[in-house]
Amino acid sequence: MFRHVCLFLLVFLTTVTSSSWAQKKSVLIEPQKRKINQDALLPAQTYFNLQVPVSSQTGIIQVDIYRGKSNSDLLEHSYWVRPVNFTGDFAELPVDLKLKSNSNYSFGVTIYSILSDSEKTQLHFIAQQHISNYLDATIQTDDARIDLSRKPEQMIADLNSIVNKSTVAYKNMANKSFDGFSDIVKLKIQQVVNARLKNAAYNVERQTGDSTVLSQQLKLSYSDQLQNELKKIIVSELDNYLALDFVRVYDQFIVKNQFTERSQAVLPLFIGYGAVYLSGNVRDLNYDAQPYAGFSIPLGRGDGKYFSRTTFIMGIFLRNFKDGNDSTLTGPIVDRPIFAGLGFRLYDFINFNAGLVATSASKQNLSNIKTENIQLHPFIGLNFQFNLWAGINKK
Repeated sequence: MFRHVCLFLLVFLTTVTSSSWAQKKSVLIEPQKRKINQDALLPAQTYFNLQVPVSSQTGIIQVDIYRGKSNSDLLEHSYWVRPVNFTGDFAELPVDLKLKSNSNYSFGVTIYSILSDSEKTQLHFIAQQHISNYLDATIQTDDARIDLSRKPEQMIADLNSIVNKSTVAYKNMANKSFDGFSDIVKLKIQQVVNARLKNAAYNVERQTGDSTVLSQQLKLSYSDQLQNELKKIIVSELDNYLALDFVRVYDQFIVKNQFTERSQAVLPLFIGYGAVYLSGNVRDLNYDAQPYAGFSIPLGRGDGKYFSRTTFIMGIFLRNFKDGNDSTLTGPIVDRPIFAGLGFRLYDFINFNAGLVATSASKQNLSNIKTENIQLHPFIGLNFQFNLWAGINKK
């Protein structure tokens, strides 16, 4: 029986996934006109895709959806990165969000373009120049040693901040943030701090005629050598990060006051298949599996991220259970086992359920229910949820 249950759930999952995917709507964003859905009402209580026209230089598109007129209450963040060898005219961004009926939303759109070779060179140059200027201002040399105006830990933090500020208007196609300079840089900074310039004659490679070079010149040469080694290590790690495919902000705008359509009031119903634990252990498991039906009540807002996926469920199993002794288990009040629990949406109309089933050896009337004759058993299952139109519009 367990194999039959798995087969049923697999077929059920495949069928519903295919049908629900085909029902997704598309909403067009027009950057030049600053319009969404051609000023028509947005779809409500359903998942949809955003379509944005792209050029050959479009690298990344980011769309943020906010509740109401402001851009402070972020609900959804949708992201598109240009696939390799992409030749289409439109980018499609899936929105894992059901907008509430007759409600107001704002859309923040940011479009990034791919950097040209000259722009890549310019980005490298600017970031390296900022770091070089910082090191020159932070490092001072006297007759005995090299002094730093900042502690090594503070310097690392400053250098990380310089990289982040230099690339604030950029993103990379791998969507990787800068992890910060490594401990190697920190150790090199510490080496610079601990260096004694009086030992310069033993650390600077001499050339022919160096015997006439003054001690001060050797100290300066040794100081320059250490600073150049530090800059080389820093630039090497910076170049490894900037070697990623970077894009820059090309266009950015917000479209406010986008209203959704008025949807009809619905009653969420579902049918599914579940297994109930009756008794026993892993080696001697006593269970049964039957189809069930019921209704659900959402626990969260329709435009939430996770909590809106959760529902409270109630219903009945369509057939009675059989235990290990081949005895029939029915339910109180109605002549079927009844259940209550929680459901969690896995994909579109597919929900995972878990809860408790109330069973009894025989049907009991409301007037003479005896709790000692009722047993509770855990169950799990999958269901297909659909909406029963109530025939009234939301005002």
